[in-house]
Amino acid sequence: MLVPLSWLKEYVDIKLSPEKLGERLTEVGLGTEKIIKTNDDVIFEFEITPNRPDLLSIIGIAREIAAIENTKIKIPPLRPGFAGQAKPKKTLPLTIKTDSKINPRFTGIIIDGITVKESPDWLKEKLIKIGQRPINNIVDITNYVMFELGNPIHAFDYKKIRGSVMRVHQAKGAEKFTSVDGVTYRLPKGAVVISDSEKIIDLCGIKGGLNSGTFENTKTIFIRVPVEIPVLIRRTATSLSLRSEASSIFERGVNAGGTVDALKRCIELVLREAGGQIASELFDIKKEVFLPWKLNLELERLNKILGISIGEGEVLNLLQRLNLNPLKKTKNIIEVTIPTYRNDLKIEEDIIEEVARLYGYNKFPKTIPQGQIPTAQIPYLKDYGVEKKAKSILIASGFSEIYTYSLVSEKDLLENGLNPNKSLRVDNPVSREFEYLRTSLVPSLKKALIQNKPYFEKINLFELGKVYLGSYIDSALEIYYLSGITNEKNFYEVKGTIEKLFDDCGINEDPTRYIQIFDEGIFFELNFSDILSKINLSKKYKPIPKYPPIIEDLTIEVSEKITVRDIIAEIKKQSPLIRQVSLLDVFENSRTFHIVYQHRERNLTNGEVSKIREKILEALKKQFKAKLKE
Repeated sequence: MLVPLSWLKEYVDIKLSPEKLGERLTEVGLGTEKIIKTNDDVIFEFEITPNRPDLLSIIGIAREIAAIENTKIKIPPLRPGFAGQAKPKKTLPLTIKTDSKINPRFTGIIIDGITVKESPDWLKEKLIKIGQRPINNIVDITNYVMFELGNPIHAFDYKKIRGSVMRVHQAKGAEKFTSVDGVTYRLPKGAVVISDSEKIIDLCGIKGGLNSGTFENTKTIFIRVPVEIPVLIRRTATSLSLRSEASSIFERGVNAGGTVDALKRCIELVLREAGGQIASELFDIKKEVFLPWKLNLELERLNKILGISIGEGEVLNLLQRLNLNPLKKTKNIIEVTIPTYRNDLKIEEDIIEEVARLYGYNKFPKTIPQGQIPTAQIPYLKDYGVEKKAKSILIASGFSEIYTYSLVSEKDLLENGLNPNKSLRVDNPVSREFEYLRTSLVPSLKKALIQNKPYFEKINLFELGKVYLGSYIDSALEIYYLSGITNEKNFYEVKGTIEKLFDDCGINEDPTRYIQIFDEGIFFELNFSDILSKINLSKKYKPIPKYPPIIEDLTIEVSEKITVRDIIAEIKKQSPLIRQVSLLDVFENSRTFHIVYQHRERNLTNGEVSKIREKILEALKKQFKAKLKE
């Protein structure tokens, strides 16, 4: 992100040199990548971490500077008698239909009688310095306020909104949408869009539509400042390979409590630079009130986690500089109030981190670790071929691999019938969410299923990871478990997957003993270390064939319900000359398979391979109604 020093100085007094300022900001977590000196300004290039969407704004960075410099920030005031606060002289009709599940807050207003023209020099200069191309005064103002305050804003040509209706909904899939820059996209299923009575006019959180954009003949505009669901915006942006400054902010979490202030700031500038008058009430549609929230900070816990002693007075000072309004409740407890622009502060440990970074990690004393270095050999997967085989079988059966934390909470253990007293507890946990070493993968998998359920109908997950058995460090065992969870597959499908793994590993056991049914679906858990112990790991070598293989990639169109495992099995049936089949790529209903043909005693001809290919396609058509992708 590019940030001019001159723009920052409008909101905060800066006495540090650019070099020293960049160094101090880097120390507190705002990475300074470059400092560019121009004829009339200094431009900083910052690397913003994903957890700090508030820093994707000039005001947000000004707040960081005010915190490290222990000074006050100057928020741009609205002029006295701001017109947006008064009852409009005339009102224009607009019906808004929205859904809080996909659009938590919809804030907007109509302004009539504007003049769209070239932006004033001050506005163009600011946008150019941050790498933006000036377009016209309306578009430039919305971009300016977005970079200033961090809330994306979009202006619609009101007269182009057919039926005076705006309906926020999700695309069914395959609808065509032409963006304001003239590029046409085929929308994925679930994309959040706005439609009027006839057509889609906006791809929410990403791009405005050509058919509702503001141009020179626009006289009336509707300004919208929304709150979007991050996962929905990211999914659509990734699917379309379409990113924008707005989508980058929405993907990280926008300031839901700041939409009205951003709208008022935008109105202020529009009335000043484009004229016109307010022509509607201020729309602010929301299901909940987005207010600051409170957290408690234990002073003893703060110093215990940090391993140093920071006095109460200094802690209070640091929290005040961060605009967290600390209030001492008891001798050991400080209550802080979290502003809505700090979406990253959710638990006590987040507050501890804020205190630590502003206090300065360089002030922490340098100590040498004490105690004995463990000499016990850490277990590991001795045969990675078995690991690869197990993962391939599960992936072919429609499961997706995930990785979760090895640490869980006491609540996670209790909710899954696991005894915390039989688990290893961390003496000084960073968070109560990560207090115990897990004795099973099931709690983590269940949480992953619940978190993904609002966004996916079919969920099939597995993990191959470490668990820790025993309640004492000296006798605890670190072993591997292979676990899976599904809300789609039935008992027999899961049983068949485990049977396939056992058959390939030469294990003669009943897989049903490892499968459990619960309210949300089915899960299984295998001691993978035990599986390894039951396999003969001695290597058998075969001579390398003298004759080269013929390799080809085959792309077919087939129903998404057909598993990759079944397709691969059917392909292999067609000829003993098929040495290897693997999945190469998946796109919508297309599957691409990598096929290796080889004869051990002679060269294969293209004609022989062609006949096998025809046999494969005929079999796939008969079994799965599949066809070769043109």
